[in-house]
Amino acid sequence: MTFENFIPPRSKSVLEVVGEVAQDFENSKENFLAMQPDCDYKISETLPEDENKFDTIILQSELIGNLENSELVALIKKSAEKLNPRGTLIFTLDNVAFAENILAILKGEPLKVKINLTVKELETSAKEAGANVYRSLHASRGVSVPRKLVEISETDVSVFVHIIAATLDPLPPKTLIHSIIGEKLVCAPIRIHMPNNFIMTEPTFVSSSNLAGEDLKLNTDEEFKNKILINQRMSLPTFKRGVQFFERLKNAGYLYLSEMDDHPSRWQADYDRTGHINFVGCHAVQTSTKYLAEYLRQFNPNVKVFANQLRKIQQPRNFDEEFRQKNKPVTIFFGALNRDEDFAEILPVINEIAKTYGKKILFKVVARQGLFNSIQTENKILLGNPNNYDGQYIPYEQYEQTLHTSDIALLPLIDNEFNRSKSDLKFIECASGGAVVLASPVVYSEVVRDGVNGFIFRNLREFDEKLKLLIFNRTKRREVAENAYNYVKHNRLMSQHYEERIDWYRELLARLPELNAETQKRIDKLAPKFKNEVESPQKISSPKISENKGLFGPHGEILIPV
Repeated sequence: MTFENFIPPRSKSVLEVVGEVAQDFENSKENFLAMQPDCDYKISETLPEDENKFDTIILQSELIGNLENSELVALIKKSAEKLNPRGTLIFTLDNVAFAENILAILKGEPLKVKINLTVKELETSAKEAGANVYRSLHASRGVSVPRKLVEISETDVSVFVHIIAATLDPLPPKTLIHSIIGEKLVCAPIRIHMPNNFIMTEPTFVSSSNLAGEDLKLNTDEEFKNKILINQRMSLPTFKRGVQFFERLKNAGYLYLSEMDDHPSRWQADYDRTGHINFVGCHAVQTSTKYLAEYLRQFNPNVKVFANQLRKIQQPRNFDEEFRQKNKPVTIFFGALNRDEDFAEILPVINEIAKTYGKKILFKVVARQGLFNSIQTENKILLGNPNNYDGQYIPYEQYEQTLHTSDIALLPLIDNEFNRSKSDLKFIECASGGAVVLASPVVYSEVVRDGVNGFIFRNLREFDEKLKLLIFNRTKRREVAENAYNYVKHNRLMSQHYEERIDWYRELLARLPELNAETQKRIDKLAPKFKNEVESPQKISSPKISENKGLFGPHGEILIPV
C-alpha cells in the first residue's frame, strides 16, 4: 500500500523514510508526484543528517515499529526539526494482529509483520515529542479466516496498517463538511468527493456524504466547532420546505452551501415553482464557471467559482514508441454524456472522412450506442457495458486509459445557454491523456489556444481542415499534445487549488451570524409570493450524516478512524 492520499497535496517537499525494506517495497513517490508534480520527493532508509527541510515527513513502520519509547521520541523530535512551518508528520504502523500474521503463527510459519510498537504507544511518543496527532486511521482489506480466529482476536483482523498524522502546530477547531449528493455518478466525484478528500489531509477536517432521499440527522457532536452542509444538486420540493430546511440548519449552527455545476434552465419549471429557494435560501453558492456564477448571483450575492480540476496527471505519452508502430491507425475519441445533439452537425464530415481514409483511422466512442451506430465505418469501437448503468458510463480508470491511447478528441458544443455554462473539464482530461482536442469555441475558446494546446473549429470547413491536419501531421499533433499536457500539469490539478476552498469556507464561517441575517432577508422578500403555496406530498430529499468519518484509500478501501 502507498500513502500519497494522506500527504497534504500542497507539499512541495516530501521525505519518506522507509527503514530497511525489501527491494520490492512500494513507496509513494510516483503516485504523489502525479498529484503534485512540483514536489521534490526524497526517499531514504534513515533520517538524513543534512540541513534540508520538508513540508511532510513519512516515517514508515519498518523504521519505527521496534523502537523503544525513548528512541522513538528522539527520532520524532529530530524529524520535527526538519519540518517547514505547517509541516506534517505521517507514521505508518503495520498491524501485528492482522489475520495473515495470526495464521502464520498458527501454522508455524515465519511472521509477516515483526513489530512491537502499538498505536497507543506511538501516539504517546508523538505527544511526548511535542507533536499533535490530528488523524488516526486504519486501512483494511478482506481476508478469509476461520471463525475461531476472529473470535480469539482482540484486534480487527482485517486491519493491515495504521496511519497516524501529526503536526507541530496547535490544532484548530474541528470542522465537519457533510455533503448531500443529488447526482452521484458524474458530478459528485469531481465536484464533492475529490476536493473534500484533499481538504481532509489538513488537520481536523472531517468529510462525509450521503445520497439525497434519506432523513436528515444533524450532527450534534460538541467536538465539531464548525459544521458545513453542502447541498449538491438536491431539489427542494417547495419554497416552504426550503425555508424549513434553512431554519433547521441555522438553528443547528451549520454553514449551508449550495453546489451547482449545470445551468438551472434545464429544470426551469421546478426552480420557478419554488422561487429558486435552492440558491436564495442558503448562505452561499459554489459553482464551476464564471458564466454560471453571473446567473446565480441574481438569487444569492455570495457565489464562488471553483473551476474543475484533476486529481492527478497521467504519465506522459511515449510518442517515440507510438510513432515506431507501423500501420497504427490514428484514433479519434468521443466520450461525453448527453451531447449527441452537439455531435449531429459534424457527423456528415466524420462519415466522409471515415469513407475516404478507411483503416487509417479508428473511432472510439464511449457508451453512446446511437451515435456509435451513426458513424459509417467498420473501424470503430464502442466502450461500455449495457449491463452497467444502461451502458451510459464506463469506469473512470477505463475512460482515462482510453484517452491515453487516443490521438484526437472531438469536443463539439452547440451554442446555447446550457452549454455556455459548462466547464472545460473535458479539455483538461484529454490533455492529461495526451489526446489533442478539436473543440467548439463555446466554453473551450477560453482555455484552448488554437494550434498551440488544441484546435478550435468555428464552422464545418474548419472542422474538416483541422481534423485532416491532425490525422496526417503527427509532428504537430505531438507538439500540441505536449503543450496541453504541460498546461494541465502546472495549472489544473486539485493540489494547486483545494486550499482556496478551505480559505473561503473559513471566511464564511467567520461571517455566519451576518450570513444568517442576509439569508433571512432574501427569504422574507420572497415569502409573500408563496403564502398560498400548496404543500407538496413529496418528502424533502435530505440524508443522514454518515457515521463513517474515514477516507478512501488508494485502492478503494475504506480507512476508518481508530
